[in-house]
Amino acid sequence: MRKRTARAAALTAALLLALSLSGCGQMRVRYEQTRFDAFMEDVFRDTVGGNYITAHTLLENPADYGVDMERVPITLGERYTQENLEQQRDQLRETEEAFRAFDRSLLTAEQQDIYDVFDEQITIEVGLSDEKFDYYAPLFGSMTGLHYQLPTLFADWTVRSEQDVKDLIALVQDVGPYVESALAYTREQADRGLLMLDLDNVADYCAGIVEAGENSAILSAMLESVEALGLEQGADYQEQLRAAFTQSFIPAFRQICDTMGELEQSGKNNTRGLAQFEHGREYYELLLRQSVGADLSAQEVRQLMENAGETHVKNLSAIALQHPESIRTLASGELPETGYGSYEEILDALGEKIFTLFPEVRELSYHIVAVNEEIASDTGVEAYFNIPPLDGTSPKQLRVNPNTGDVSALSTYITVAHEGFPGHMYQYAYMYENVASNYIKAVANMPSYTEGYAVYAGYEALELLEGIDAALLDAYRENELITYCAVIVSDIGIHYEGWSVEEFADYMNQWGFQITGENARLQYEQLWANPCAFEPYYVGYEQIRTLKEQAQDALGDRFREEAFNAAILKSGSAPFSVVERNVEAYIQNPGV
Repeated sequence: MRKRTARAAALTAALLLALSLSGCGQMRVRYEQTRFDAFMEDVFRDTVGGNYITAHTLLENPADYGVDMERVPITLGERYTQENLEQQRDQLRETEEAFRAFDRSLLTAEQQDIYDVFDEQITIEVGLSDEKFDYYAPLFGSMTGLHYQLPTLFADWTVRSEQDVKDLIALVQDVGPYVESALAYTREQADRGLLMLDLDNVADYCAGIVEAGENSAILSAMLESVEALGLEQGADYQEQLRAAFTQSFIPAFRQICDTMGELEQSGKNNTRGLAQFEHGREYYELLLRQSVGADLSAQEVRQLMENAGETHVKNLSAIALQHPESIRTLASGELPETGYGSYEEILDALGEKIFTLFPEVRELSYHIVAVNEEIASDTGVEAYFNIPPLDGTSPKQLRVNPNTGDVSALSTYITVAHEGFPGHMYQYAYMYENVASNYIKAVANMPSYTEGYAVYAGYEALELLEGIDAALLDAYRENELITYCAVIVSDIGIHYEGWSVEEFADYMNQWGFQITGENARLQYEQLWANPCAFEPYYVGYEQIRTLKEQAQDALGDRFREEAFNAAILKSGSAPFSVVERNVEAYIQNPGV
């Protein structure tokens, strides 16, 4: 009896120890998951609450998210100084160190997706912040520089209250000091031999702003938004706004013009791409990784796009053999019209049809706002989607160019699908309804996924277009994709391999584009002045296209468009390693 009792006691002790260890293990898992959620919320709150523009744009009720607006400086942002570069570098490294302390294996599957998104983003940001890359980033890119961003920012600015009006006046007053810091940074770039700007393009655009003066469409848009509030002191606020615009905004743009002229005369501008800089290739590879949403080298991206280009050539050739009349129509440039008479008609039609291909969302209400004609003429942008506040209840907003000649053009239809349904407007509606993480919805910056999806959505919408020959639509798509594959390889050629204008023209001509002389120079300048501008759109698209083909090959008759699209939308803005994992899960369990 004694023996059996001793054995039973030993078993009981072992069992209790095992249960104790199991309980400790579960507590550790819960602790790690709770700590990770708190960390990501802190990242969200610090990012949004650290910048007035971001907080005002993304949150209607910041206090609900723990953001105290009284502690947020009413400025356009941090000044471009060496001190701030160093401070940002230190903050990024501190954040990365805190992040690396988490044990990914203890997190839930959803948290692991968020972990991987942040891992990719912080890795790139820390890499780009390395002191050897100080003053590499241009602030006045000819496509997306500050001189473009500021007019659009203020023309689109939303005022919801009297306090917002006061803040808007303070922001306009801040344009002068903010731009001065950006110009000081740019002059330092020149002194370090790191200037790479299309100076004439920047100066010409800014000269137009200066010439308009008080008659500017930007000022008119702000005055109208203040008037719409019907405030008792509305007229006084409008006068203050007008004074801030004439005393700060206009002089700042005049100063940009003058500085661009001075830099032109200095002869310090690099017109041959990042490859000419000491660390230019390394810097470009980081930009490229940020732009394509995957850890790929420049040579791997080049190979990916050349292979994709060859695929699109083969597809176009196959269409030419089977439907020569479609190719003749495409070559003529006289494409059939879609039959839609307005942007609203296009969006309404797509809103009724997209759920045959995409998962449903509850809320797709929208309103369309015309971009002021002056701004529309200056930018040439046909349409764009304004990202809505996380807690907003107003309809989603699509901004459109009133100068578009023909709304019924096929290109307009694709643009509206890209920016609206099933593109960005639908993409954000789905994400806001289905993704819990505020960080993913508002802070994660994965442009290749976001823009690649919108390109994919625009082409998918062609399947919903009735009354136009399907072979012609296929040929249109394949022809566009051939062009952009060649453009992206050229971007790599210029910034990683150091191509000249002649080498660029030779490469494009190998694809049959016949680019020579002034045309070659203009296209080359757009690429060297804006590295990685097109990669998010078309490298992103090619990665989604590849994932779709893999799913179709694996599933055959069991493949469903809606289920595949739900898989690529599932995690919100994410690197393609996460998107690929979600697609693989769909392939393993297609649910049909």
